[in-house]
Amino acid sequence: MSSDSGDLYSVLGIGSDADAQSVRAAYRRRVRQAHPDAGGTAEEFHQVQSAWEVLGDESARAAYDRRLRQPQTSAESPADEAAGSGPIYGRGSGFGGSGSGFRTTASGSTSAGSSSADSARTPSGAAHLAPVYIPDLSQPEPLSLPLTSQRSHGRFASRGLFGGGRVRRAERMADLLEKHVLAELPTARLFNAVALEPAEKDRRGRSRPPRGHAVDHVLVCGDTLVVVTSLEVPAAAASWDGRRLHAAGRSLTLPDLTGDSRLLRATLEAAMRETGRETALNLGQQIVLHSPDGSMQSPVIETRGTGSGRAPLAPARAFRSIREQLAASDQANVIDRHLLAALRRQLQHPLQ
Repeated sequence: MSSDSGDLYSVLGIGSDADAQSVRAAYRRRVRQAHPDAGGTAEEFHQVQSAWEVLGDESARAAYDRRLRQPQTSAESPADEAAGSGPIYGRGSGFGGSGSGFRTTASGSTSAGSSSADSARTPSGAAHLAPVYIPDLSQPEPLSLPLTSQRSHGRFASRGLFGGGRVRRAERMADLLEKHVLAELPTARLFNAVALEPAEKDRRGRSRPPRGHAVDHVLVCGDTLVVVTSLEVPAAAASWDGRRLHAAGRSLTLPDLTGDSRLLRATLEAAMRETGRETALNLGQQIVLHSPDGSMQSPVIETRGTGSGRAPLAPARAFRSIREQLAASDQANVIDRHLLAALRRQLQHPLQ
């Protein structure tokens, strides 16, 4: 398998048969060369970082290699020609990637060059392609390079005398999401303590930290948002009837993440329209249950009915569900800087 000028191996200056040690050495060499302080550019530096995010991870690299080996079609369909007049991003452009391209229309929105009827249900394979930044990294706005690169955003603050336990659970959950979701999906980002209502502005037009109801965690990958929260269950087993969770002789109504995610989508899409971009976001939700023993496999959930949202799951299964939801879109390798900026404005406690 050759390493043409558009792939991630070329970004690091190595062949596709390089072993893990050679990849690491090449990354260290190239990241020093590409650093702006050494005469490189911000975009070149970020390209090297993005190449390392894929090639430095064994599973991500294997998925990328499989995509490179797939035969490519040589002609666009009439539907592709009609999609818009903007540039096409994907294999052969930018700094790598393969498979479906993404077209930026005149309005700045994105659409996939090809699609599948199953794309909303199964991983598209795009999540491990080379990242595509919109707008590209040569533009300083709408989000700085450091914040664009940052994988996790926002923190939790204790509210009142009895808020410490909930904050500790949310912080632990954020750590687990970084380890079991972000580490597997190079283009995914995590936002913590995200308000659902639009942020207000002061007399000078500056945004204030948003108040009101907030969700614990929002993960974004491409055009997909997944809202996540976690609960502690005082038992090693529980049952779910589609509306209420039953455990240890108690019954609990779970948070309405479906409604929360729809409200957040409306807020974000309205914010995107203010920038001249029409965006249709896909939604997902997941409630993660923790048992007293801290096991990733428990509590065991017996599902007895169907509800409007996804069934709550133990951590191991929940993280797999979250990854599958995020990776389903054929735009999973797109990093929309306008969307990241809009999400940062919804943070109740941002970290710079």
